[in-house]
Amino acid sequence: MAYPAGVIANRFLDLAKRDGKTLTNMQLQKLVYIAHGFYLAFTGKPLLYDEVKAWQWGPVIVDLYEALRQYGSGVVTAKIPAPAVELNPNAEQVIEKVWKAYGRLTAFQLSSITHKPNSPWSQTWETWGQYSTISNDVIAQYYWKLVNERKPATQATAQ
Repeated sequence: MAYPAGVIANRFLDLAKRDGKTLTNMQLQKLVYIAHGFYLAFTGKPLLYDEVKAWQWGPVIVDLYEALRQYGSGVVTAKIPAPAVELNPNAEQVIEKVWKAYGRLTAFQLSSITHKPNSPWSQTWETWGQYSTISNDVIAQYYWKLVNERKPATQATAQ
């Protein structure tokens, strides 16, 4: 099941609050995008039903950006208006793992990660130009490759 980006962003806000942290607009954008990428890689299905666009500062989910723009580069202080839905266990697991792996990073570190050469953002930016939609197929392939590159050598040889 795909969810509105605000639902996923609110889950990250809950995790940040639980851990005594705060998140900015850009951090939320990137965390939601990264979770979407890993969810696509693990399940073959989108986490978001929102499109991701290639903007100057990386992948952007426009509806989420609009909901957060009032914060500028500051800390997001309230949840985003979004439907109250229960996330499926796979979504919860991916979000929790993304939070553990990326939740400590700054907005600029997250932006840098999503701007890497050959990333879905750079592929789209270079091929289609700014404000183009980053396809879920491109995102899925990239994150699938990341997941498989991170497997320990012993696990890869044991298969």
